[in-house]
Amino acid sequence: MKMDKNPDTARRNSFIFDFDSTIVAVETLDTLIRRNLSGEEGRRIDDITRLAMNGEMDFSDSLAARLRLGRVRREDFARMAGEIMNFLTPGMEGVLKFLTRKGQALFIVSGGFVEIIRPVAQFFDIPDDHCFANEYIADAGGRVVGVRDGPPAREGGKSEIVRRLREQNRLPGVVVMLGDGMSDYRVYADGLADLFIGCGFNVARPNVKARSPIFVESAAALLALLSGPAQAR
Repeated sequence: MKMDKNPDTARRNSFIFDFDSTIVAVETLDTLIRRNLSGEEGRRIDDITRLAMNGEMDFSDSLAARLRLGRVRREDFARMAGEIMNFLTPGMEGVLKFLTRKGQALFIVSGGFVEIIRPVAQFFDIPDDHCFANEYIADAGGRVVGVRDGPPAREGGKSEIVRRLREQNRLPGVVVMLGDGMSDYRVYADGLADLFIGCGFNVARPNVKARSPIFVESAAALLALLSGPAQAR
């Protein structure tokens, strides 16, 4: 991917970011769940997430299992949303601000939750209609019991979202997908992104690294890749 170094003359492209373990350094649902769990239950959550991110477990099944085990409440999501800026991946603020200065189109497509993602998107001036994530469902007592039906909750949902954005002509220029999981790589494998940048900032998944046309292990390396002619890795 070749980009003009001059922000005033660079071509406008589309950058679609995963959220958990990419923009932020944690899996946000797992982080808030662990506050209610310990020991073996916590390890089960880790195993479920690992299987889903490696493409070895259906994402919707993974999401349902984690919510079922986690005993999560409305106030847990509110607390995580209030803390989320503390979890930014080191160097990611510089990446997103750089792309914004260059006038690039930024999107967040995540299997996480919009309530947690929204504060980060607002900080970086990413419009609400550029953010796609799950919305939780809570019962009358405030316990989170599920998610609203939609692409973010489904296996292959990220590809479904990006396909729709393409059909609506909402993705200018080169379409770049960035993320740490197989669901992110799948967008590229399905022919819906022109480039995939695998992100090993927080978790370097071997199957993602092996398939990535470009793989970066830090946000600093990503910024070097985007801002200069050298293909930093």
